[in-house]
Parts: sequence; structure tokens; C-alpha cells
Amino acid sequence: MNAPRPRRWWIALILNAIFPPIGYAYAGAWKTAVATVVLLLAGTVAANYWTLANPPGVYVFGQDGVLYGALALGAFLGLHAAAIAKSAPARGGRPSRLALLYILPWAVLFVANLLYSAYGPHPTYVMSSGSMEPTLRQGDIIIVDGARANCGGAGAKPGDVVVFRRPGTAEPLVHRIVAGPGQSVAMRESLLVVDGKPVRRWAMGSETTPDLAVRATELEEVLPNGARHTIYDLGTDADLDNVAPVTVPAGAWYMMGDNRDNAADSRTFGAVADRDVCAVVRKIVWSKDKSRVGREP
Repeated sequence: MNAPRPRRWWIALILNAIFPPIGYAYAGAWKTAVATVVLLLAGTVAANYWTLANPPGVYVFGQDGVLYGALALGAFLGLHAAAIAKSAPARGGRPSRLALLYILPWAVLFVANLLYSAYGPHPTYVMSSGSMEPTLRQGDIIIVDGARANCGGAGAKPGDVVVFRRPGTAEPLVHRIVAGPGQSVAMRESLLVVDGKPVRRWAMGSETTPDLAVRATELEEVLPNGARHTIYDLGTDADLDNVAPVTVPAGAWYMMGDNRDNAADSRTFGAVADRDVCAVVRKIVWSKDKSRVGREP
């Protein structure tokens, strides 16, 4: 039989700071370990819904703030486990068997977090390009309705900004639906034409764009169903300013970026099947321009 071994406080600290709640299990505080699993899972869900209801929520200091907050929580949990381990009685048993026992609560927490990340109803995404300016800017963090791993059936409609998988890839993109099944779409000298009729739009001014040296015209555009949004336009002679009419197939959507001259969208890769539409964007939860936080696209 293996002789009892003292619980090392520094081992409990390291384990709980990096892989909570293994440190509590190592220190013999099993009730605390179970409570930590429950509280961390409940906290993750609550933080997600709080962010949706009251942006910026957990992103009040951006992604860096979330990271630093997680590090601070890990440090607190590690110190707490270390304090418990200092007064914990020695424990005997086979080391390999004990190690598996200690890992169990962390494994439960890890798998549960993976499942919530994949199937939680309101994940967040970071805009990686300026294709949706002026609505969404590069670096914006958005929260959506729709699980990452459950694309299809997002309940989208023309005018919605959606997260979708680019045809033939698993790459998530964010664009606006401008037309649905059975509608025809064309571009005529940078003007969007749906079902043979140019959509209504009017100039609102001009803006300096971060990615280009020229100023973009800012226009408000109204789709046939009445949905309104703002776009950028650089002129009438770009590669995608003239596109021949196409009919959107059944069960598909035609996507376009709001930054019309700086977006690879359905004008280049065609309509997107509904099964590849993963989520509808709800709100901006973080932006360098704080006045934009909470806006719906």
C-alpha cells in the first residue's frame, strides 16, 4: 500500500489556476470542486445572456478585458486551493489512479464548455474585415442568434445581417441578405436591382474609409420588403458594379456586403443555401467607437 503523501500547496495552486477545479480535487475539497464546476458553467451562460441584454456586458474592456478577467479568476481559484491544501490531511493511494480521479471534474467542465461554445444560442464573433462597413467595422464584436454548430433554420429574411458558411468551405462570413428564393438580382452601375426594379437609395454624405485612400459615398438603401440599411459606394466602374441578372434558387439567399466595392459576396460565389446560414446578427457588443455598442445592424 502506498504511504500517505502530504498535499503540496503549490501543486494545488498551479492545478487550480490553470485547470480548475483540479486543484480543489487534489486538496480533497470535493464539494468545492463540484460547486466550482456548477458555478463556472452557470456563470458562462449568465454572462452570455447578460451581454446580449446589456452590451457590452463582459466585453466592457474588449477581448483583452475578458482574457485578463479569466486570468484574475484563475489566480484567485489557485490561491484558494493552495490555502485549502495547506491544512488538508495526507492522502494515500496509487498516484495514477488519483490523477484520473482529480482530472474528472475538469474534464466535465471542459466538455460542457465545448458543447456550450458549439451549441449555445448566442455566440459572439469578431469582424475580421471591413466588408460590412459602415454597419460593422473591422474589430467589432457581434452577438448573434444561432449556434455555431447548428447551421440551417436561422429564420433569416432579406435585410438581415447573417453569419454563414461560404459555399464549399467552413469559413464563417458576415454579410447582409438582399434577396431570397425566386427573386432576381442584378447590379447596374453600382445600383442594386431586385426583381427588375432598382432599389430606392439616397446619398447621406461621404466618409473616409480606413482601408482606402478615397472617400466613400454613404447611402441609405431600402430593399423591396422595406428593410433599410446604410452602404458605402466608391463609384460605378468597379469590377462588381455591373452584374448580370440571376435568379436566387429555392432554399437559398443572395448575400452582399454593405461595403459594396470591398466585399467578396454572392456576386463572386453565388447564392448561399439556407443550410449554410448559421445565425442572425443581433447587436454590436464591443467597438472602438463606444457610441456604436448596442446597435442592431
